Amino acid sequence: MDKTQILNNIENLEAEELFEYICQCVVTIEELKNSGNLVASKRKAIQNMLASQKQDEDDGTANKAQIIANTENLSAEQLFDYIRQDVVTLAELKSSGNLDASKRKTILGLQTARDREDDEAWERCRYNESELSNYVAQYPAGKHIAEAKDRIEFLEQQRREAQANRQDILTKISLNANSFTPGMISSFLSEGTVTKDDLINCGIPGEIVDRMENIVSPALSLGEIPRSIPDGYTEVYFWGIPGSGKTCALAAILNTAERKGYLEIAVGPGYDYMTRLKNIFITQYGVLPSASPVETTQYLPFVLKRGKDKPRSISLIELSGEIFQCFYNKSAGLPFSTQSHENTFNNLMNFLKSKNRKIHFFFIDYEKENNVDINNHTQSDYLQAAATFFKNNDVFSKATDAIYIVITKSDLMPAKNMTERVAFSKQYLQNNNFTAFLNSLKERCKQHSINGGKLTVEPFSLGKVYFQQICSIDREDSERIINILVDRIVPNKKSILDVFNK
Repeated sequence: MDKTQILNNIENLEAEELFEYICQCVVTIEELKNSGNLVASKRKAIQNMLASQKQDEDDGTANKAQIIANTENLSAEQLFDYIRQDVVTLAELKSSGNLDASKRKTILGLQTARDREDDEAWERCRYNESELSNYVAQYPAGKHIAEAKDRIEFLEQQRREAQANRQDILTKISLNANSFTPGMISSFLSEGTVTKDDLINCGIPGEIVDRMENIVSPALSLGEIPRSIPDGYTEVYFWGIPGSGKTCALAAILNTAERKGYLEIAVGPGYDYMTRLKNIFITQYGVLPSASPVETTQYLPFVLKRGKDKPRSISLIELSGEIFQCFYNKSAGLPFSTQSHENTFNNLMNFLKSKNRKIHFFFIDYEKENNVDINNHTQSDYLQAAATFFKNNDVFSKATDAIYIVITKSDLMPAKNMTERVAFSKQYLQNNNFTAFLNSLKERCKQHSINGGKLTVEPFSLGKVYFQQICSIDREDSERIINILVDRIVPNKKSILDVFNK
């Protein structure tokens, strides 16, 4: 029966027969309902059969066998629509023997028009993911369907990888705010890998996040190295291997002293350097400087005036970390690495020969532990070489008033308060192969009655450091070092400012 015969005989046909015609694509359930002759019980029975029948993935699409079996009853447009839905192919319809020439010609014409439309749609959508998805939905049997699906999968994989990378970055930042440099974070922000809100949610202060695209390392103008240091004023030496944190510590100490109204800087070669150094922490968040150059031995004369105490004149010598390479080469019988190393060493020796009172601070980086550097040497190797040199050349003579070991980045220690930090610092030095260096200094303290024969360990923290270069300053430890200097240095009748400020 054809569609007209079926619609005219609905009352005489069983629900099962009508359902079979629907499956054969001769008629639709909507056409049966619209005829007005489909009673409710028969309609419900047909709908139940349709619901229970296993359908193809495309809901409501007739299966291939049914279409091929009813090729003669379907129009060219209907057949092309099934071809377009990728339910059946033109070759399969031709092979059935039921596709007449006129239908085949019409289908080919529709296919040509569809191909042209397909190509135009592909050109519009090939570089846009959402449009690619529309293409797949509209052209399931399109010429470019495989490429479209591959492209979508590629973009989805890129998105998954980008999301995984983003999460990895944020996890690292949450666990350690120094996992990346400011330059790397700035790139992440500009590329859209992370957002400012992401960083804030990881615990980065908003003030730092807002400055990420304008982080400039402070330029420190180095002064000339004097041939000698004025007599009669206590010399304070800051020692430490490269990256030990002594320059940053000095910046925090000077700025804290200025904020408390204690500091007065002497004019001369070190004036500009000291001014720039103290201004690193002129705000709560300071950008830390780079490592000191090899040839740098900075002489910094200044005065500390604490409250009603008499002024203390200080000759501070900040040594380049590479001086320890000089000590190592001396102990190993090796030549100096460069002429700059030799010049630095000779200048230091001239200073150490003076008869002025001396205080020595040795800075050790807690975070570096005792790992080897590019020369396969550790912190303790350099420090022990220095201790050997000090012993052999009687550097810590009766002119030395105090020796301190300063453990920087002590905020990273698993300690709740200063008492625990001091205890942990001593344990850290013992457990990380610094014992030989400590024992050598202890012997010098006993030999020359320095520190009452005892070696003092001072934990030190600048504050919280972010992205290896930005520090939210905590002045507690800086204040403690200032008090050590004022308490241990004997006042002079004549201020060091009188020597330089002429």
